[in-house]
Amino acid sequence: MTHRTVQAWMTSPVVMIAPGASLNDARLLMAENKIRALPVVNDGELVGIITRRGLLYDISYLDQRAGDNVMTLTELTIRDVMTTKPIVITATALVARAARIMLENKITALPVVEEGKKLTGILTNSDLMRFIVNEYPGLKKTIPVSHYMNEEVVTIDEETSLLEMHRLMGTKRIRALPVMREESMVGLVTRTDLMRSDPSRLAVRDTQNLSLQILAQPAEKIMTQLPLLTIAPEAPVSKAAHLMLKNKIHCLPVVNKDRKLAGIITETDLYLMIVQKF
Repeated sequence: MTHRTVQAWMTSPVVMIAPGASLNDARLLMAENKIRALPVVNDGELVGIITRRGLLYDISYLDQRAGDNVMTLTELTIRDVMTTKPIVITATALVARAARIMLENKITALPVVEEGKKLTGILTNSDLMRFIVNEYPGLKKTIPVSHYMNEEVVTIDEETSLLEMHRLMGTKRIRALPVMREESMVGLVTRTDLMRSDPSRLAVRDTQNLSLQILAQPAEKIMTQLPLLTIAPEAPVSKAAHLMLKNKIHCLPVVNKDRKLAGIITETDLYLMIVQKF
């Protein structure tokens, strides 16, 4: 069973950052290494974690602290926005346990520690996709995408506003919105797309009109357009994991033989598969 432990699949050594580093440093580090989470380490101990979502998210509360001073990404530090006391796991834990933790807490990375706070690795969504691709043949049965996809897909049209997309993702607790033109899918908007397009008050602090204009922009301005990566309902879940891993994406629209939208499968759905099958 050692090949199903966290140690066998975690990423090590870990790209990390110090709490005193700037947000700009973190963004550059994430971009250079194509990662979504950075453990924050001080004197060899894990003290927090910062995610790409955290860096993209509206940091307007820092604007209130800034007063009349103009703050920049080089002045703000990781300490200001990191998640303290991050959820962690040990190297000897089973991958299925890690997947359950990530599923229940809606997170995409787990720092791996020993002796309390000593960081030895990190288990990410990409590592779990690698696990599925490699371990799936051992199940000796076919598990189609249709068994884990969500058939009740929340969709939008091309004119749906950024503000409404935020509301839908928040209330429905979803991370992607297929964009439809009548019965045909013409694009996809992810939570990352929204956050990249959303105005931070640090950027538009003196122009409320600009902020409102940005929030009113339609889906067609920010969506990923055709051709989109999709998958068939009858395809094995291992293929979904492979496509997500290879293309660094977090969901796949599921389309049937006549190219109609049949559902959507996400990383979270695949976490559930790990919990149930491994």
